[in-house]
Amino acid sequence: MKKLLFFLFIILFLIAATSCDEEKHDPLGTYNSYKAAFAAMDYSAMYDNLDSSSKSKMTKEAYVELYKDFYGAISVTEASVTDRMEDIDLQRKAEGEETIRVPVDINLVTGIGAKKFSTDIKLVRESDQDENQNFMVSFSLDLVYEGFKSTDKIVEQEVGPERGRILDRNMKVLAEDREVIWIGMVPGQFGNVREKSIDALASAFGVSRGYITGRLGLSWVKPETFVDMIKVSMDDKAAVEALIVSNSGITYRITRDRIYPYGEAAAHLTGFVGLATREEYAVLKTLGYSITAKAGRSGLEIIYEEELRGRTGTQKVLVDKDGNLKEVLSNDHNNRGKDIVLTIDIDQQLKLYGAMSGDKGTASLVNYKDGEILALVSLPSYDPNRMILGHTEAYYDSLLKDAGKPLLNRFTKLYPPGATLVPLVSASAIETGSQAVSLISEVQGTSWQKEPSWGSYFIKRATDPGTPVDLEKAFINSDNIFFAQMALKLGEKEFIEALQRFGISEDHDATFDFQKSQAANLGAMNSEILLADSGYGQGQVLFNSLTLPRALTAIADSGNLKGIKLVKDAPQAETRNVLSAETANRVLELMRKSVDDPTGTGNAAFIEGRAIAGKTGISEVGSGTARTRYGWFTAIELDEGSPYITTVMVEGLGDRGPGYAAGKVRAFLTGQLPD
Repeated sequence: MKKLLFFLFIILFLIAATSCDEEKHDPLGTYNSYKAAFAAMDYSAMYDNLDSSSKSKMTKEAYVELYKDFYGAISVTEASVTDRMEDIDLQRKAEGEETIRVPVDINLVTGIGAKKFSTDIKLVRESDQDENQNFMVSFSLDLVYEGFKSTDKIVEQEVGPERGRILDRNMKVLAEDREVIWIGMVPGQFGNVREKSIDALASAFGVSRGYITGRLGLSWVKPETFVDMIKVSMDDKAAVEALIVSNSGITYRITRDRIYPYGEAAAHLTGFVGLATREEYAVLKTLGYSITAKAGRSGLEIIYEEELRGRTGTQKVLVDKDGNLKEVLSNDHNNRGKDIVLTIDIDQQLKLYGAMSGDKGTASLVNYKDGEILALVSLPSYDPNRMILGHTEAYYDSLLKDAGKPLLNRFTKLYPPGATLVPLVSASAIETGSQAVSLISEVQGTSWQKEPSWGSYFIKRATDPGTPVDLEKAFINSDNIFFAQMALKLGEKEFIEALQRFGISEDHDATFDFQKSQAANLGAMNSEILLADSGYGQGQVLFNSLTLPRALTAIADSGNLKGIKLVKDAPQAETRNVLSAETANRVLELMRKSVDDPTGTGNAAFIEGRAIAGKTGISEVGSGTARTRYGWFTAIELDEGSPYITTVMVEGLGDRGPGYAAGKVRAFLTGQLPD
């Protein structure tokens, strides 16, 4: 009997254990399966989780085809359903209910970006063949796409050409076609307030009254004609609408035109576009452009004109039963020209432009590890948007008359570099073992000439150091006399070769048509005075804005001279070793002393806790009232996280000293920009 009871107990225990191992049926399991199938874009599996009513209205083949056609048209690559309520709340909501609605977000990654929309998924309780209760999904078209209706259609449309964009290294837009507001007037709608409306438009957007009346009086103008007056940014839409409400006869249209989001800060880089000439339009017409087509007039817009041009293309759109556009679903931009991606970092560009604010000149930021240009500015500048929007002819005329020459691209031009070249000459002299490196200058006073045959010509320096000057002291004080003597000791041939070692007189691949740097006119001096002047960056030595930073990449990076580039997909420019690491490091230490020493000419760029090697330079062109002084400073930041060379040139230095340009660099490096 005891054995029988024991066996009965074992059997009951096993039955109980078996029942405990069985998973409790989850009525919401089908809903979770539907979400998993949606994430896998397995439309057949999604259909299997629909309720019987939905299946009776649509076959599996039709259901799968609907999703494939729609999601294929918009190039969906990722999909997911995200509940907008907690699981435990969903479980509670389902208890005892026959139907429930679950608020969700549907997330799609498409060919035109991410698409997210909110909707409700209706769940219906049904029994399967095993009598298990399941919440099945009730299908509706808004589970496919937001606002989708059965009468909607996806159609392919022709779309006109669109100019390619100009982008910075982080894909921030520097130039692109965008919607703008085209303000105009319809004469027949003036009523008896014609003069009031004309005055209101003139006052609101700075259009002369004469220009408005002149446009209204053109021979082709009829009472119902839209007479265009001025284009303005979409940012002005509220002001435009307020103007229209208060003044009869004023109206507007939305059109597209070229926009430059960073305005003056990047103007000399991007350039601007203008109405195509007859010859240009003959080409643009074949690509689908209208008679109002524009072409590059300066900067990258003209350099990359052919690449930027678009052509007629297609796009897929969602339209309603009447053919009205609901949404552009896909656009592979087959109508758009090539996008030009730069090495420029527009955030650095804005900072450097801000640091130079209020002065004429140019400045650059170059990565000395790879030669990429992160910023390149020219001042004064202009707003390229005003070449497109507003009263463009009047604005352009004002730029032409401006004494500051804001249309002049200074970063492509040549200027005497002053003593900023001495790190290059010194490095070459050290590398070749020249005795010029051990020069000790015993000159007293602030002027010197080698011999009486120089006549009235003297080399001048800012102050008398009062003690003999060696190479280190010459760097700290930027001693023109020392460097003139050093050049004479090197001789013309070695001096020119010293500069050529660093690429002076070579073309560099930076896209723009930079004027070529030089050590001397026609490559020769044939004059001791000219050689002495060249020693401190005068004479006939001329650099453009990128000559110095390119050369200094060798000193900043163990003797490796980099090629430089402005466009990301340009071939990697040549790197060549021109110095030993020991020589490069020795010159870096001399440049650090110029900044770190409180008496150094570069001390205005000193920043506590940061290792900066720099060199100042002042040069002059002309004499008397025509004299122009240029202030230079170049800084190498010795930091793996910011391996940059910052170089500024201030045109019209006046009586200010070398610390002025150094202060500009400090403002940039610290972000403490002038108001």
